[in-house]
Amino acid sequence: MGCVFAEMPLARPRELEIQARLFRGDFGFEWTTHCGEKLRILHFGEWNREAGPDFKNARIEFEKRGIEEGDIEVDWDARDWETHGHAVNPSFANTRLHFYVNAAGAASFARSSDHRHIPQARLLVECPPPSVSKCSAPAVSLEAARTMIDRAAKFRLETKGAAFSSATRLHGPNAALFFGIAAGLGYKNNSIPFLLAVQRTGWKAAQGNDVEALLFGISGFLEPRSFDEADDITKTYLKPLWDSWWKVRDSFSRCVLPRSIWKFSGLRPPNHPHRRIGALASVARKFQKLQKQIGESKEKGFLRFFEELDHPYWTHHWNLSADPLAKSVALVGADRATDLLLNAYLPMLDPEDAAKILLAARGPQASGILERATVWLLGCESREFLRTAWDQQGLLQLYRDFGAASSSEALENIGGV
Repeated sequence: MGCVFAEMPLARPRELEIQARLFRGDFGFEWTTHCGEKLRILHFGEWNREAGPDFKNARIEFEKRGIEEGDIEVDWDARDWETHGHAVNPSFANTRLHFYVNAAGAASFARSSDHRHIPQARLLVECPPPSVSKCSAPAVSLEAARTMIDRAAKFRLETKGAAFSSATRLHGPNAALFFGIAAGLGYKNNSIPFLLAVQRTGWKAAQGNDVEALLFGISGFLEPRSFDEADDITKTYLKPLWDSWWKVRDSFSRCVLPRSIWKFSGLRPPNHPHRRIGALASVARKFQKLQKQIGESKEKGFLRFFEELDHPYWTHHWNLSADPLAKSVALVGADRATDLLLNAYLPMLDPEDAAKILLAARGPQASGILERATVWLLGCESREFLRTAWDQQGLLQLYRDFGAASSSEALENIGGV
């Protein structure tokens, strides 16, 4: 028997973003089905490369039935199981769980093609607030601002730590760290595409010799046009990637990201997705070195790794179509290395240890959002709370939660620096 819903439709984020964040562990790993049974995700399995549910070979522990292995499908609406035809599609016959976000509508019920009941559970996805033309500044005193920022910075740090713990539980600490680095290299504009690229590549494959070919292929960047129109240096770089990618291209075809998901315009040249994917491939190949440097000198070793990170092609190119640079340029600049420290490394640590580092660290160059946040909080421009990473993190959290002037600006801060 179906379960009745009577709720207003939600604003709709991208389904790929929901899937990526779910797989990473952003929404936790314990749910209750809409018919009252508790469940725990032991492992999300892997991204499906063929027709059928989004994730294959997941392990799910149900309160009443114990552990089951099978597939997981993620849809926007609870009724999509029926409206998308999953109920009569044999490719979905091994599904063990159907996640949905929106519960609007009269009733929902999921069954497989062999008439087996499919449990459904709702994801509580943070949706963007309604867009407004401006936000009013609280204009609080410096003393009150200090209290608010300190509390917000602590909350932000604890939230990131909890997210890392979830990702570690689901995928292991190394994969969780790699996911965090990937999202950080994508920054606010391409964080989700980068996360999808590494998830669909898989942590095991990311440790192999073909990682660069897989990352570029799954990202959709290995196109015939980019090769045909390239100069000789770029063709020399791309040829081994092509040779590796074509062997597995068909099996990964469903995992290739659509071009529409990427943002290419409005970026500084060093932040071009081509170059960032090249940097990510270098991180994957040198991951053991990163672990060693972290073990030897902690946060200093983490920063030194990214300061020294190089690539024979990408230290001399912005993208696959640009002319070579006159001189080499660091793959990851000092500000980006600090961002990665804040978002990928600190969440690994004990909260007290992470807080000490955050309080002592000088923040990256203040972004436009940070400057707007100070005006919103204090009623005027001020550099008082833009110096340390701790203050910047607190400001970002406050502005995201209470002061973002539009839905797009609020979304820029979700999971960002």
